[in-house]
Amino acid sequence: MEGVSALLASYPTAGLAGGLGITACAAAGVLLYRIARRVKPTHTVVNCWFCNQDTLVPYGNRNCWDCPHCEQYNGFQENGDYNKPIPAQYMEHLNHVVSGAPSSRDPAQPQQWVSSQVLLCRRCSHHQTTKIKQLAAFTPREEGRYDEEIEVYRHHLEQMYKLCRPCQAAVEYYIKHQNRQLRALLLSHQFRRREVDQAHGQSFSSSAMKAPFQVILLRALAFLACAFLLSTTLYSPSEPSAPGAALPPALPPGGNSSAASDNTTTQAEGWQQLLSLLPEHTTEKLHEAWAFGQSHQTGIVAVGLLTCLLAMLLAGRIRLRRIDAFSSCLWALLLGLHLAEKYLQAASPSWLDTLKLSTTSLCCLVGFTAAVATRKAAGPRRSRPRRSEKQQ
Repeated sequence: MEGVSALLASYPTAGLAGGLGITACAAAGVLLYRIARRVKPTHTVVNCWFCNQDTLVPYGNRNCWDCPHCEQYNGFQENGDYNKPIPAQYMEHLNHVVSGAPSSRDPAQPQQWVSSQVLLCRRCSHHQTTKIKQLAAFTPREEGRYDEEIEVYRHHLEQMYKLCRPCQAAVEYYIKHQNRQLRALLLSHQFRRREVDQAHGQSFSSSAMKAPFQVILLRALAFLACAFLLSTTLYSPSEPSAPGAALPPALPPGGNSSAASDNTTTQAEGWQQLLSLLPEHTTEKLHEAWAFGQSHQTGIVAVGLLTCLLAMLLAGRIRLRRIDAFSSCLWALLLGLHLAEKYLQAASPSWLDTLKLSTTSLCCLVGFTAAVATRKAAGPRRSRPRRSEKQQ
């Protein structure tokens, strides 16, 4: 420790440069670590275009996967077409046969499709099959007007192959029945989705607002540095350049009881009794640390500023608070005051010491508030109701 103190005394700027270098290296290491962790995920959640169900697939297959719920392929180009040929579109033997036999389905779930032989009579079922074949074999006169011509042709086939009255009534009843069941499913799905979103939002907000351990430690270190700086400023002698400037006033020499008042004598005796409980080696180390802090106040301020900035960097944009920004501004102002005092030296005005002491006290108070309020959990935000289209 004596060798380090002698080295710092011979090179006054070595302590400041060393503190700045260590803090800069730590900040660069943390930044590189956060950049290295930004890798692509191994899996992702995708939504089926046909049945609107979510599925977890590998990240590389996010645009080419088969839905396990409806067995449909999901992989599309920019123009909306499939990104690979699907033989089941033009090969009948690759598709499963839909029959009207009762299956072991849950009666609470609606039937997704039904064969035409169940609802329609033999004549109407034959007409529907003929209409589908004629629509599939349709050839337009002009390729540019394909949509218009096929709509006209479809309307012509609808008029030609109309359903009989019993079949028409059965189809309308089945459509109404499907609408009721699908409406109930849609409402229940919306309620479940809203509950999941609310639970996810609450868990995300609670996890996002909780500060990491590194941020808490850095804020506490910034407060301790400011408290040490304030104590060295309050108990520093009037002439910093004197040889006795390195001796802390917290270690009274004693023996001058006749010149001091009773209050001072009692306080000195209390300090002596307290320091007598510590080992001699520890007292010497505290004496040297106090002297080092008094002679390197500018370096302590620079380290405190970099510690506060590093805590803000680790906290991230979500956990950034106004008190952290205000504390950084106070540290920067305090560093400017110390540099101005060092530049002016003997010609420094008296109001500069008062301003420096006030800024140090305010910075210590703000740092203590930031360190204590770190673990305060933020309550869940109330979700604002969305306006309907009619209200908009």
